[in-house]
Amino acid sequence: MGFGLLLIGYMFAFLATAGLGEYLFAGMLLGGFLMYLGLTELRKYCPVFIYSLIVSVLIILCSLYKTGAWLDSWLALDLGVFSPDVVKVFDWIKFVLYCVFDFTMLYGIADLSRRVDYPETRGLAFRNMFFVGIFNAYQILMFLPITVIESDKSFFMTILVILQLIYTVFNSFLIFKCYAMICPAGQEDMPRKKSRFEFVNRFREIRDAKEEKAIEDMKNYYEEKRRGKNANKNIVHHSSKKKKKKK
Repeated sequence: MGFGLLLIGYMFAFLATAGLGEYLFAGMLLGGFLMYLGLTELRKYCPVFIYSLIVSVLIILCSLYKTGAWLDSWLALDLGVFSPDVVKVFDWIKFVLYCVFDFTMLYGIADLSRRVDYPETRGLAFRNMFFVGIFNAYQILMFLPITVIESDKSFFMTILVILQLIYTVFNSFLIFKCYAMICPAGQEDMPRKKSRFEFVNRFREIRDAKEEKAIEDMKNYYEEKRRGKNANKNIVHHSSKKKKKKK
């Protein structure tokens, strides 16, 4: 449906790139492309995803510019289009794009959840919007010349990283939940596609067997409980009949 590619791309773009430093553009370029492919599929089922699809294209273009800036620095070309001032402008554009992408993606998930009547993921999408808003508002504060923040920059930067980790994990979990729970109409009962790795298939078989056994045990438990109640009712009914006969 598209959630799988969106999840992989999102993790590349917003998780894997956290430790890439100056090679951030590589993760963003690959992640942006995968998110674009996933959103292209999702747009077929929910037109609202067009907004995040457009932003994913802009993220790819921004990443291509950052790639050019890296090559310009590495090859010492000194092209004016990649001057520090222009790169700084693109960093602000990148900041805005990330923010807009998160909100539009979450709005798309909320709208799709409404269409398929799945209120849980809809509620999670709106909750995540709140965390994304908090993170971006805090990130803007970090750029401002505030005395308290300037006095201990590393401490407030740590808080920023924690906030980013929280909302990124929340968003990744939400996308995975959508991947697991929401599917196109008519595919609800389709058999699970086998993995190319045999150990994964074996693990799934063991897990499914345990789940089936647990369900069966639960059914048997409630069935025995129901039989016990019926037996008690019969005993009470039978004893009451005897009492009436004695009278």
